[in-house]
Amino acid sequence: MWKEIRFAFYATKKNIQSSAELRTSFFTNVFGMAINNTSFLIIWIYFTKSVGMINGWTTYDIIGLLGFGTISFGITFTVASGIRKLADYVASGSFDRYMLSPKNLLLRVATSWLYPSAVGDILFGAVSLTFYAILINASEYQILLIIIMILITSVTMLAVSISAYSACFLFVDAGEVTKGIFDFFLTPSLFHGGAFQGIMRFFFTFIVPSLIVGTLPVEAVRDISIGKIIVILVVTILWLMLSFKLFEKGVKKYESTSFMTFGN
Repeated sequence: MWKEIRFAFYATKKNIQSSAELRTSFFTNVFGMAINNTSFLIIWIYFTKSVGMINGWTTYDIIGLLGFGTISFGITFTVASGIRKLADYVASGSFDRYMLSPKNLLLRVATSWLYPSAVGDILFGAVSLTFYAILINASEYQILLIIIMILITSVTMLAVSISAYSACFLFVDAGEVTKGIFDFFLTPSLFHGGAFQGIMRFFFTFIVPSLIVGTLPVEAVRDISIGKIIVILVVTILWLMLSFKLFEKGVKKYESTSFMTFGN
């Protein structure tokens, strides 16, 4: 296990170094994403100021929501960007060369590529959560809880990503299908948390865990809610286990397209 973790860090380091060789492009992607996220935050802040609190959610909570959402996305797709390329690998036959690798198959695929703008998501998320902690006068316990929630939400993002993109093994030319499945999870995670109540809240917590990435972590930190922490942890573990199973079953259905892409 530790060898695999070291390999993941090594591969991520090499991916970042490789992307950073084209410095202008790399930093444009990083800061461009940070600016894009900032504009999204401004829209939600003005929305909250216009309509007031919705089910107890304030402007501060929106900052925390986008902080958790973007940093978990950024960490996941800095370390495991290759998951997003899985459909391309399967369609082109490039997946063959990963199956021949002595490394863990999922780990090798996940660390095969870097999504440069994800680094910008990490920077934006870190700044947002720092401001969030300051604005709510976070205690030491709440600061520790924020750090723990970052780790857990990143695992949730990873688990759902693996599950969504593993659907590529079931379809021909599944790029748009897998992207659509992932976006169905991602989009609600960035929306005003106070808007989700009743059946919708249950659905986007336990069926599609969108609220696990942003809404529930904010409420867990704000209210110091042990119950919500347990829900987040349990749902994350279940989805992580499910993601491994789906990937494993998908690989068993894989049939090489024999395009001879080993050198790509």
